[in-house]
Amino acid sequence: MSQSFSEIRSAYNLAADAYANTFLDELLSKPRDLELLQQFASVIGIGQRVLDLGCGPGHTTAHLASLGLRPVGVDLSPSMVAKANSLFPDIEFTEGNFFQLDESDGAVAGVLAFYCIVHLQKEELIPAFREMFRVLQPGGLLLLSFHVGNDSIHVDSFLDTGAPLDFTFFPVADVRSALTAAGFTHLETHERPPYDTEHPSTRCYLFAHKPQSQVRGTADREFRVEQ
Repeated sequence: MSQSFSEIRSAYNLAADAYANTFLDELLSKPRDLELLQQFASVIGIGQRVLDLGCGPGHTTAHLASLGLRPVGVDLSPSMVAKANSLFPDIEFTEGNFFQLDESDGAVAGVLAFYCIVHLQKEELIPAFREMFRVLQPGGLLLLSFHVGNDSIHVDSFLDTGAPLDFTFFPVADVRSALTAAGFTHLETHERPPYDTEHPSTRCYLFAHKPQSQVRGTADREFRVEQ
């Protein structure tokens, strides 16, 4: 990583309040995201346990709960976890990182990873995806999102909090290749342009399945949706 876990954790600890103030209601202005989250929940099924990695202040985790799932929000920053617990006390949140999740093999039916890879480098994608693969039950579903491109952006003061952060964009082909290398199959790719309130970059959303068994085929499907 261009930044260490401790540096990223410290940055989000500093930015926790500002992040919640800025993004808590963001899904209300992102209809495509809401559609894809509904699809994620519908495939997994009511009552199933899922992880929301990089959950921040918990708003997306809470939305998963409203869709009938049983989510656990996971974030590297203890301040973010504390903020999420204060905002959504009926939902489970825990501190952790997605290279070493505190879950047994096959523990969850789904993993949501909205923009949680933005601080990684290309060589770190496969190890991160392997850990997500490990905790998914056979037939489980990952929904991943990221910024498309080849850019790396350094921000000196994220949300004017004094928190320095580096962000990495990825070509879609690189992410698809890393997911396949980690064992995922049946990849579904959705892309959309940015909304007016967002950073001006294309967004990609990838559904990826853990096979029911390791002998299943690896046929891919690809969908690009422009709005």
